[in-house]
Amino acid sequence: MRMWKICIPTLLLASGIVSQAGAQSSTGKMTLGNVQLKGTSVLSAASGPVYGSVTTPILKPDRDLASARRSTVSNQSAGASTVAAALSIPTPTPNRVTSSTPSVAFQGLSTVDSANANGFVLTPPDQGLCAGHGFVLESINLALVVFNQSGARLTVPAAMNSFYGLDPATTSLSDPRCYYDAPTQRWFVSMINVFNSVTGRSDLMLGVSQTSDPRGAYYIYSIDATDDGLNGTPANPNCPCFGDQPLLGADANGVYLSSNEFPLFVSGFNGAQIYAISKAALEAGTPATLVHYYNLPLAEGLSYSVQPASSPDLNEEEGSGVEYFASALDFFNLNDNRIGVWALTNTRSLSSKVPSVSLSNTIVSSEVYGLPPSAPQKAGPYPLGQSLGEPEGLVDSGDDRMQNAVYASGHLWAGLNTVVSDGTNINAGIAYFDVRPSFSHGVLSASMVGQNYISVAGNSVIYPGIGVTADGTAAAAFTVTGASYYPSAAYARLTPAHASNVNIVAAGGAPADDFSSYPEFGGFGVGRWGDYSWGVADGGALWLATEYIPGNIDSVSFFTNYSTYVMKINPE
Repeated sequence: MRMWKICIPTLLLASGIVSQAGAQSSTGKMTLGNVQLKGTSVLSAASGPVYGSVTTPILKPDRDLASARRSTVSNQSAGASTVAAALSIPTPTPNRVTSSTPSVAFQGLSTVDSANANGFVLTPPDQGLCAGHGFVLESINLALVVFNQSGARLTVPAAMNSFYGLDPATTSLSDPRCYYDAPTQRWFVSMINVFNSVTGRSDLMLGVSQTSDPRGAYYIYSIDATDDGLNGTPANPNCPCFGDQPLLGADANGVYLSSNEFPLFVSGFNGAQIYAISKAALEAGTPATLVHYYNLPLAEGLSYSVQPASSPDLNEEEGSGVEYFASALDFFNLNDNRIGVWALTNTRSLSSKVPSVSLSNTIVSSEVYGLPPSAPQKAGPYPLGQSLGEPEGLVDSGDDRMQNAVYASGHLWAGLNTVVSDGTNINAGIAYFDVRPSFSHGVLSASMVGQNYISVAGNSVIYPGIGVTADGTAAAAFTVTGASYYPSAAYARLTPAHASNVNIVAAGGAPADDFSSYPEFGGFGVGRWGDYSWGVADGGALWLATEYIPGNIDSVSFFTNYSTYVMKINPE
């Protein structure tokens, strides 16, 4: 079933939620399983076909998380008693907009690259980015490429199905992520295989490089995410299921994936699933025990989009190992003023046959955030829509789930899309958080060190990808769009309490003209956007990437005209 996110600004004027700062629990159910080694793979150096036009556009299904998480509130009528006096839409002072030329900046993968690698167009270009050892690896839905750190392509865009050894006729891949592990100099690339029509299963796919060169050989693993009680999986409600938008993080001891679990064939939502695996075992190609946490309550409902943190410095992690996570709590799809902080402890034990780890969470009071409205874009030529006789579409700004998390210098940074007001207009903006988590006698606590917003007067900023260096230097990539801007690639430097100017690095050259905007392809005026941007540290520098519209892609030929942009931000 194809579902869309619908953002209705009037809903965001309603009440918020009473803060429950300090709530503490050990949470969820846990089972042990196995990670299956499927084989090995090497990034192909061969050039794929070159398409002058594409006649097979494919829209990646989008599960309505806003409705799904609302449905998990255990007693919806009683839940209304937790609603406090109205929380107003945040009205931050808009950031000033400037232009910027980073030390390195270049166009990343585009819809043309995806078409050349796969023979069809898929939208949106969900993005993975990682950097290190002189390389930058970028993936978007169904395409993967390696650059040097000057922006020159070292490989041609490879089809993700080929990389994972999967038949595109019988599988459905989505939502790539990647991570470079600096201490071991290994590369990790993850995706979801939503459904395999031959096996009837859904799998999380994970590639792990065998050397420090991302162009070399990889071990290919799969994790059964069907959760129907077969193949060692738990019997979750309404399954067979799949794990939507799998997330990827790591600490010194483990690699962590989490997902939002939806049934494949009926309605329902089982909340976040968290998977923990020994990093050393994955890198060695040896059998690894899988720790799977599920049925994870948080506040009024089931947790969702529990973002595992990555870290630029794994040496600072305390004790026997801890992995931190961050999540949002807007279960009522109204404005909220809380975020969740999670910790998986004793991660050193992941290398044993029977790991002894413990998952806990706490709730921290935060600035207000809520579902963002869809974002307008500057009027301009949109040949695909004009050829269909349809009006120019809006850009989908998603929902207010947590977008990414980074643990650095004892701080957990995270950010999300939110509704904001500039006093005249209601726009999409970004809320970000700097939290200090800690343990005392085995109990997790967390305090808000700093928080703020990123916004542009009369326009929208969407999909933050936050990067943080080991010394705490932070920046976020995002897209700027609105009455004054075609969708453009931008970034802002962050401190715990302040965001810098919005620096536009790659100005958009045209409106987004995506087939997902138009009824002929299942849309209704809101075009899908790259469901996330990304940021990573490489030494003292930050690599950031986001989606934009370059203006030089023929949307009539390719049914969409997106590209991505990669930038390197050096310390000031």
